[in-house]
Amino acid sequence: MEFPCYLVRTASENVRGLWEKILDEIQKDKFDNTGPKHLKADTVDWKNADHRRSVTASLVQGVYVLENDRQRSLRKKPTYLYAEPWWQSFNFQLHQSLKDNEGSVFGAVYKYINVKCPDSDDSNVPRYVIAFRGTLILRLRDLKLNLKFFVNELQESHRSQLAMRCVENFVDSNGSSNVWLAGHSLGSAIALIVGRNMMLKKNCCLEAYLFNPPYASLHIENLCTSMDEDMKHLVRIVRGIFKIGLAIAVEARINPQMQKQKADTFCLLSGWTPHLFVNPGDFICSEYIAYFKDHKLETAPEMRTLSGKSCTTINLVKHLAMKENLKDAMQFLPSADLIVNQSRPHEKLPAANYFMNFLDAHGLCQWWDREVRCQSTRYVYPTTKDPQ
Repeated sequence: MEFPCYLVRTASENVRGLWEKILDEIQKDKFDNTGPKHLKADTVDWKNADHRRSVTASLVQGVYVLENDRQRSLRKKPTYLYAEPWWQSFNFQLHQSLKDNEGSVFGAVYKYINVKCPDSDDSNVPRYVIAFRGTLILRLRDLKLNLKFFVNELQESHRSQLAMRCVENFVDSNGSSNVWLAGHSLGSAIALIVGRNMMLKKNCCLEAYLFNPPYASLHIENLCTSMDEDMKHLVRIVRGIFKIGLAIAVEARINPQMQKQKADTFCLLSGWTPHLFVNPGDFICSEYIAYFKDHKLETAPEMRTLSGKSCTTINLVKHLAMKENLKDAMQFLPSADLIVNQSRPHEKLPAANYFMNFLDAHGLCQWWDREVRCQSTRYVYPTTKDPQ
């Protein structure tokens, strides 16, 4: 039996496309090649949401390039350092780099330099931005952390613990209004863990810009481009029925005290409204769109009592099997500013190019693109008590 030629051709095209993507990533390290050249330090308006998005995304890119610079310096070849323009272009300086126990740079603390002495009380201007990068291609350590995320164990990792200690120290020294969080992909997940913990433990509401934050539930209808819309709809219904069954089973074993603890957690977190930047073509983060749309249709009492609707299927299974506390689930997020990239909302992409299209949809550079069109929706969980 001959192997289908079109499969061989498709595989070779994807391998070639991936290699081109890796080479393209090297070029992206150079600010002059791919950075937001339409913005300069003296033209950034911190009251402009598009400018804030572009600058914070650039600072996250600076963390990627810092680690790439470090790797290049280890190869005993001519060292090319490309990282500095990603923050110096916007009047930031590198205050501290964050390294894990293997020496890999996964985060950075940037300090804003008041060149023209703007009003220090302006809440639109951060004093410090703490940014976290996502996964680098072919990095085993990053891949292991991705697996930890999908089983809801990322908060126990060395990177998350180090990030938490760093943010706590800077907030204690400078105040919560002067510290911003930023991250992309896996880095967004770490920033989300930190932001949640700061809200729950210290009631600190940190400004957060989270690009392509992963949702810990990859749905088959988003992965299978060959499915027609009717089949995808059927899969969603079956998945929804299964999840409701799990939620009912979870609710049956939760006592009133545990229920109150989760309701209190949800209410405490509701005051924190991070900015989530998602692309509908990115199956890693696009489920946040459905997550907040579903919650918008629910009444406050239902959200307070039915904890299962705020968790992924794997969280429910782990709670039933190992009694894991649902309030620690990553997707236990009541409020957010959801910013959706709508630059290509109706374009039907070929299935053969699905992987490369996903890489584009998951990329960070889209968020500083001058032509990007975004729709922003604020979802705020109501905390007022219902009349008795």
